Amino acid sequence: MDSQWKRFWETGLFPSLEFSLSLSIGYVLSLFFYVAGSELALIDRTDTAYPVLQILLVVSFAVGFIYRKYKQTLPVGLAIALLAAAVIQIFWFFRANSAEFLIDYIFSFELVLLSGVLSAFSVGIYGGSLRDFRFLSFALGVTAFTFYSLFEPNQNYSMKVLLAVLYIFLSLYLVSTFVQRSPYSSKFYKIRSKIGKHPLFAPFYRSALSLLISYCILHLYFQPGPKIPLILSVSFSVIFGRVLSLLGGLKKETKAVFLIGRVALLFAFFFFIYQTYWSSFFIALCIITGSIVGFFKPNKTAYKEYMFIGLETSIYLGLSFLLYFWNLPMGIRTVSALLFVPVLMYPYLMQKHIVRLPRIMMLAAASLIVLLFFSPPTIRTNSPFSKKEIFDPIPFAITNISFNEEEFIFYKSVLPFESNPFLPKRSEIKGKTIVLGLSSNQSQIISYIERLSQEQHPFLILTTRNKSNQFHHINALSLLNRKSYWNFDIYYPSYMESKIGFAPTLPADWKLKYFAEKLDNATTLEVVTALDSILKYSSGDLRKDALEIKHLYYESFAEYARFYHNIGQNKLALDAIAVARKFEPPKPDLLRIAFNSLKFTTPEAEYIPILEDLSSDAEFQEFAWNSLIPMFESLGDWNHALLTMSSLEKFYRSNNQIDQASELELARIRLLINQENWKEVEPIIGARMRENPDSVIWERLKNEVIEKKDSLRRLSTRPDVREARIQ
Repeated sequence: MDSQWKRFWETGLFPSLEFSLSLSIGYVLSLFFYVAGSELALIDRTDTAYPVLQILLVVSFAVGFIYRKYKQTLPVGLAIALLAAAVIQIFWFFRANSAEFLIDYIFSFELVLLSGVLSAFSVGIYGGSLRDFRFLSFALGVTAFTFYSLFEPNQNYSMKVLLAVLYIFLSLYLVSTFVQRSPYSSKFYKIRSKIGKHPLFAPFYRSALSLLISYCILHLYFQPGPKIPLILSVSFSVIFGRVLSLLGGLKKETKAVFLIGRVALLFAFFFFIYQTYWSSFFIALCIITGSIVGFFKPNKTAYKEYMFIGLETSIYLGLSFLLYFWNLPMGIRTVSALLFVPVLMYPYLMQKHIVRLPRIMMLAAASLIVLLFFSPPTIRTNSPFSKKEIFDPIPFAITNISFNEEEFIFYKSVLPFESNPFLPKRSEIKGKTIVLGLSSNQSQIISYIERLSQEQHPFLILTTRNKSNQFHHINALSLLNRKSYWNFDIYYPSYMESKIGFAPTLPADWKLKYFAEKLDNATTLEVVTALDSILKYSSGDLRKDALEIKHLYYESFAEYARFYHNIGQNKLALDAIAVARKFEPPKPDLLRIAFNSLKFTTPEAEYIPILEDLSSDAEFQEFAWNSLIPMFESLGDWNHALLTMSSLEKFYRSNNQIDQASELELARIRLLINQENWKEVEPIIGARMRENPDSVIWERLKNEVIEKKDSLRRLSTRPDVREARIQ
């Protein structure tokens, strides 16, 4: 290559490529972790494949970064291999992979793993040769993405296009290694930091970097949610600190810069120790540590320094998790937290250029911060169970599909079966039909069903027509077939056409249409009324079909009751039983569920019919009557309260529980007295007085009846008082 083209390559094409590559890596990596992180939240984190992927990505990047940083030459064979891998990945981005990273992870994990390892290694190769010029453009890419994401939160990013652009740039970078062995652009864009040359400032960079890395990892664990503020604060503060270090005037203010570094590091340590309030202070911590890292970054970092940074980060993480999971008294935890201090101060204490007094003062200040302000991080809590999210029963038994957990796997389904909170992986769906819900994550569901359709895997999507539970799912279902039932629909791919229909016990002729006209989109009460009307005024096959439909409705809601009881949701189990009993009297298994659920549920008037059902079974009579009596009294239904008391009293006497029967009889007598029912009260009191002539209680009741009757007699002789009493 002659000198003219060489100069053009050095000053024009390659520097522009370096800037574009760094900018695209910063932007695309931020985008990748933003999108992939939100999608992978739908992955079961107990799956060992996910942490394996994370570890391999980190290790691959670290290997590439360290290799390139300490061995500037890139062998031709390695460059050719990485170039070929990049070309294959570009082809895969446009042809083989889906629009969603999550779907590729589920269905093509091996390819994602291999592609991720090669990608991380290639980016590490490039990152190991970063200089200020490229480093600032990389941070600019991160900042540009995060700012854009804040203003366009609903923007649909095309990951395939952006990743392909990134690999095109990486390919050009690898091609350039065949022409030149060292980055010529450094001759023209060599921005050297004056601050980074001073030996006094080395401890600040190392301590702040290990503190920042460990904090970011802890923040991701303890504070789930959007990570855009974290990325933005780190990238912006690093750029700010790096640009500030390039100001020539600061190199003359060594003492002032050194003092500012000490104070800033102590402030960062204060926010790190005050872990309970990370949700409030995490941006301040990121800005301070990021600014220190950018400002004090040395021009050259020895290999062992990165090893020390990794070791310090590991100690920070280990201590934090130990104090988080170790259930100790607060005083002992605070003393244990003092181990953070030597990790932070070790690089500073080992500096021979610093006099003794500042080192002692900083050590004392860091220890005091721990003793006064340390508090462990808050524990993450899961959102409580919500009835609105789950209770939306449908009469699924009217279909010809025998839903069960052996042949089907469920994801956020409205059916009463254990539902997977995460999208099922390939290993879980083998040999099973998938039943999907559409409550959220529409884009992932669309990509998921597209992949299932490509592989001819059976799946169903059940949606309700409940007006209070509407889904925007037109795009997701537009390419599927639909079978409409009463109050719900089933969507399915064309290759499952023969498997979808009504229950075989239901008619396939005009009578089915007759029922559909009456039951479609009807509420539960309307369905019961319509079926009872058909049973009352019809006969023959129509009556037989109405009885079968009532039975299928009962079985559907009974299955909901069993499901809710199994997961410990007693209130929902009772709600399902209340619906089921409108169609058929509860069978013994539902009565048992009702009995078990009512023992752990606050009594409510709506459960009176269920308790009356229980009173018809000898096993549950005592419990049901004891529960019904106070409920009838609170509602002022005295007749039912008295009848229930009489039934319970007879039950006690028949079982020789004389003491309980006597107590209940006294309660019934007092209720009769309050109702002024002398016709029933006086014979009972007279009989008991003859049986127990010395009884003080029955003597008092007798006198109370006499006094009340005399009082009523006096009122009857004074019309004005009687009228006032009535009013």
